[in-house]
Amino acid sequence: MPGRSMRPSSAEERPAKMDRLIGGVDHTVRQAALWGGGAMLLGLTGLTVVDVTLRYFCNAPLYGARDVSKLMLLAMVALSVAYSARTGGQVVIEFFSRWMGPRLAAWAETGARTVALFMLVVLAWQLWRCGQEAALFGEASLALAIPYGPFYDLLALGMLLYAAVLVVELLLIFRGRMSELGRHDD
Repeated sequence: MPGRSMRPSSAEERPAKMDRLIGGVDHTVRQAALWGGGAMLLGLTGLTVVDVTLRYFCNAPLYGARDVSKLMLLAMVALSVAYSARTGGQVVIEFFSRWMGPRLAAWAETGARTVALFMLVVLAWQLWRCGQEAALFGEASLALAIPYGPFYDLLALGMLLYAAVLVVELLLIFRGRMSELGRHDD
């Protein structure tokens, strides 16, 4: 039609931008959990099998296996916690939600996520600071002397990813899309 623009209006662009943002955060946390957390889980499983096999059949356990397994478990949790939050994999107590209307439920979800967001940002900051101090003072694992600093930083990154999930979910609440909280479509 002459005179009619084929460009979408700004009202149509906003949901598309919002969907791209949500999709980007979902993709990032999924990839971190799948590749990072999955690699740590496979490595931890392999390490445990080799350690137990050598311990019982050869009476020669792997030196430092406990150090490595603890740090691999820490990395797996750090890389997977945001995905667990986004997909609804964490424990949620919805005792009062039956008696709340949708508006009050939205306020309660907003309040809980805002407090959690604040706490996660403080936690990430403190973890980063602890990582800097661990590097400064040379904190390391007992057997293999693996430095703790990078693992504090990895935990801080995991908490920041979780915080990004909460920001996206707050935006969903503000847009009236509460049905999309705590779930993920593959």
